[in-house]
Amino acid sequence: MTLRMGVWAPVWGTFLGRIEKPETVKEASFAHNARYIQRAEELGFETTLLLDRSLNSIKGLGAPVLEAWITAAALAPITKKIELIIAAKSAYRHPSLVAQMGANIDCISGGRFAINIVSGWWALENEMAGIPFPPHDERYDLSEEVMHILKSYWTKERFSFKGKYFQITDGVTAPKPVRKPWPTFYFGGESTAAVKLAGKAADVFLFNGRSLTDARELMTAVNHEAQASGRSIRHGMSSFIVCRDTDEEAQAELDRLFSLITEPPKLTGVDRAAQHRKTSAKAGGVGSNGGTATGLVGSPETIAERIMAFHEAGVELFLLQFHPMFEEMERFASEVMPLLPLGEKAPEAAKA
Repeated sequence: MTLRMGVWAPVWGTFLGRIEKPETVKEASFAHNARYIQRAEELGFETTLLLDRSLNSIKGLGAPVLEAWITAAALAPITKKIELIIAAKSAYRHPSLVAQMGANIDCISGGRFAINIVSGWWALENEMAGIPFPPHDERYDLSEEVMHILKSYWTKERFSFKGKYFQITDGVTAPKPVRKPWPTFYFGGESTAAVKLAGKAADVFLFNGRSLTDARELMTAVNHEAQASGRSIRHGMSSFIVCRDTDEEAQAELDRLFSLITEPPKLTGVDRAAQHRKTSAKAGGVGSNGGTATGLVGSPETIAERIMAFHEAGVELFLLQFHPMFEEMERFASEVMPLLPLGEKAPEAAKA
């Protein structure tokens, strides 16, 4: 289990929960994202996550948000090593199209494409486009079909499939992906349905930030499901980072960031049963997907120590958010990353 660092791509703007006028959201541009991801690659970050979103749930519905697939395709030829993970909504695009787009991006990037299957929580995006949005547990059944179909497209010359949501007759896509047997499948979710599917079909379980105790419990549940299917699975986690010379200075900076937060946009069509929304709410608007619930706030030594505790519990990949982005990413790379055994394996006794 090799320790890796990654960053979220700012496809919707900054990682602070602030409603902003569309013209003030400067970070949600390709130019900004390209500079940010290229710099992350130079600093040694190994992967980036591009959120598949058609509406901006952070800055407001009228605010800009980059389309993840187009952005990843544009990043592919201007980056060299960084993995490009698209967090793709399984109920939003037909898997035949996703299979072709993913294979092409993988070829363009030389084998650096990966997909994070997202079952979704925001019905409005689908309803706006007239796309069905099944009930909670059914969305995971749909995601299971999508994952099976994608793997079939990427490994078989031809195949047919008849499921509840999709029917494929003599399906074929070419060229095939460079990565073998297929681009890495990341998968997230916290419900019973999500945990079962992750253990059954994902390569990496990617979850929202939380305390070390809660992370251990969740990874243990997923590992149990994977073992029941005769397989193993890796783990990744999101976190917002606040680093200063001392723990006290870092806490003061976190307090300052909280002072910048405004009321979140009023969202309609939200599935209140989705565990993702409940976990994300714990961030309080500083970062998304768990934010600082991981406790990665403090001096470089404190943050490195806490990262290693998560790593020894089973977390391989840390997907990080910063504010301000460039300055704090640079600080983390120069002050925290040298303290970490990046590229090295955690002790065997640390398995979750």
